[in-house]
Amino acid sequence: MRHFRFLSILVGWVFIGVAATANAADKPLSIHMISGSKEYKSEPSLKMFQVYLEKRFNVRVSASWGRDGVKELDNLDKLKSADLMLIFARRMKLGEEQMKIIRAHWEAGKPIIGLRTASHAFQKADNETFDRVVMGGNYKGHFGNEPVKVTADNTDAARKHPVLAGVGPFTSKKLYKAGELAKDVTVLQYGDIGPSKKEGRHPVTWVRVHKGGRMLY
Repeated sequence: MRHFRFLSILVGWVFIGVAATANAADKPLSIHMISGSKEYKSEPSLKMFQVYLEKRFNVRVSASWGRDGVKELDNLDKLKSADLMLIFARRMKLGEEQMKIIRAHWEAGKPIIGLRTASHAFQKADNETFDRVVMGGNYKGHFGNEPVKVTADNTDAARKHPVLAGVGPFTSKKLYKAGELAKDVTVLQYGDIGPSKKEGRHPVTWVRVHKGGRMLY
């Protein structure tokens, strides 16, 4: 459950400022999850996380459960009224009407958390906007299954950032390659597969503000 506590910190940080605009202090914060990454088991992971959040925090969670390459998501209208979009999906092929709903969320400056394959969640043109313009990333593919050591960036901005409170180093696999990021991002963590691979150290977690909304990848 440790990774759920970490994700809860991410949700809390992204939500700061949203609660202040609510009509009532006890109004639940609304999260809409978009799942569609079979390889990384996004659906079972996010379903467990939904239960975890709703038991421990004053939140209301809705979700669209899809798959890689899905052309239409169920329940996506719920995103229109959501405070936060949490997306963990891969290469969906959504139609224009559904993409309008998703684009409206980021154009309104609403907060977003993008997990793993969110950097390439959509068709190419929308990936270019979402990854590069909204989230400030620059996805360039990935390495193999070498062990990846993930540590905080060696800066005060990273070490003291609330998102990393209580978070230490951990290991993963399949390090994503990142090109030059947007100039206004704050990198929090790097992944490193060691000196045996050329340029084997890349940012894996960062934050920025887009149109007034907090973004975390």
